[in-house]
Amino acid sequence: MSRSSSTKHHFQPPPTKITMSNIGNIIGGHKANLSNPNTSEESKQHSLEVIKKETGTEATSGTGATTHDDDGKDPMRVAAGLKAALHNPNVSDEAKEGVKVHLDEVTHTSHADDGKDATRVAAGLKAALHNDNVSDEAKEHVKERLADMQ
Repeated sequence: MSRSSSTKHHFQPPPTKITMSNIGNIIGGHKANLSNPNTSEESKQHSLEVIKKETGTEATSGTGATTHDDDGKDPMRVAAGLKAALHNPNVSDEAKEGVKVHLDEVTHTSHADDGKDATRVAAGLKAALHNDNVSDEAKEHVKERLADMQ
């Protein structure tokens, strides 16, 4: 059985369909491409364009955040991530200074009137003062918070 030269088959991948279920993986792959020293500048430019199109922002190959846009994010989770960064040995001292500033901003704004009943917050703080599982350092912070509330 011989093949005719007129019936050549060329593989063409299906067009990439970006759905909400895989957008994070796609963006993550493009971010990885940006930091890969083995990829061409043309490929990196394409990745930047895709990231910009999908997120509406510029991406960098660095891992640190450069802005403090936490709109829509739970301040407690933001603070937890920032605290983790402070204890991460892979984070530079310079970056940790920026993290400390951002953490102060997040913790001060999250203590503002966020719809919680001040009486219940004070009761929880007072309970922490009597809890043996709370460190002395945390108890000092609780005392400061209680003083700020009065």
